Amino acid sequence: MHITVGILAYNESEMIETMLASLLNQTVFSLDNAPFKWHIQVIPNGCKDNTAELARNFLSRKVPFLTNKNVTFDVIEIAKPGKSNAWNQFVHEISPSDTDIFLFLDSDIEFGQIETISNCLNLLIDSAENIIVIDKALKKFPENSGYLTRYISSKTSSNVYTDPTGIAGSFYIARQSVIKKIWMPVGLSGEDGFLYTMAITDCFRKQADTQLVKRAKNSSHYFEGLTSLKAIIQHEVRLVIGTTLNCYLTWDSLYQLTDPNGGGAGEMIRDLNKNKPDWYAQFVENTIKNRGFWVLPRGMFSRRLGMLKGLSFTNQLIKLPLFIIAFMFDLIAMIIANKKLKQGNVIGYW
Repeated sequence: MHITVGILAYNESEMIETMLASLLNQTVFSLDNAPFKWHIQVIPNGCKDNTAELARNFLSRKVPFLTNKNVTFDVIEIAKPGKSNAWNQFVHEISPSDTDIFLFLDSDIEFGQIETISNCLNLLIDSAENIIVIDKALKKFPENSGYLTRYISSKTSSNVYTDPTGIAGSFYIARQSVIKKIWMPVGLSGEDGFLYTMAITDCFRKQADTQLVKRAKNSSHYFEGLTSLKAIIQHEVRLVIGTTLNCYLTWDSLYQLTDPNGGGAGEMIRDLNKNKPDWYAQFVENTIKNRGFWVLPRGMFSRRLGMLKGLSFTNQLIKLPLFIIAFMFDLIAMIIANKKLKQGNVIGYW
């Protein structure tokens, strides 16, 4: 069985070696006579620093000395920046044709347990019904960061717009048969949410089944938690924009247009990307134009109510101040996101 590790990187010279060291420290690379063949591919896209050089040099030094000898690697640079474009090229053009399982990593994470990949892989192959396996994404803060910003950051960007097993794009492992059906619109924001929806609906040919995505036990990775209010708000704005556009693209458009007996929404997007490269930008423009003053889905206003559900009246009163603070924080992010959407400058927004 051939497993391809895809690491999509953009200007990550400060973290790429740390991330690769954490990856190679996983138990799957310390096994002798391991049953899997591994190929690690680093895909720097539009980088203006030396991410590619650092990754190539590090892997050249470390891979030959791994206990597991069934490990190869390469570093392939893409001129055009953008995660959705890099994802498409990696999956459909760059990765080896005999890949059975894809493992996707962001280039700025560190693993929480050395068995994370092993535990996720075992869960994936344990049942054919498991199509994607995730771990637990945890925020890591500098020791000198302030309590208030750490608290606010810890309560935001936590898959609040998705199912409890919603995919965090920084790490997931998936079957080739699922991934190869999917193409992403170039310029998409919120790639993980889009991928999740496409996967659990078989590219909109079936009813959504959240049980297809599983979270492995004793598996986690850390990503850097934002520690300034400005950065937190910017990230939340991106999340709101991505969720809004995904909502209108998936359930309002692809769900309605996809023939359940046909090739699926993935093939539709593939053909649009090829034959009409600016289709997604036009879709966004037309969608925003027809939404009036307030562009965001109304359900976003009520997402914080989950903080109070299931609590006793006394505990609700205790939590109420935090609820109000969180709601006001959300409101600021939503107002900014709505303004940017109306201005139209949101393709590939970061």
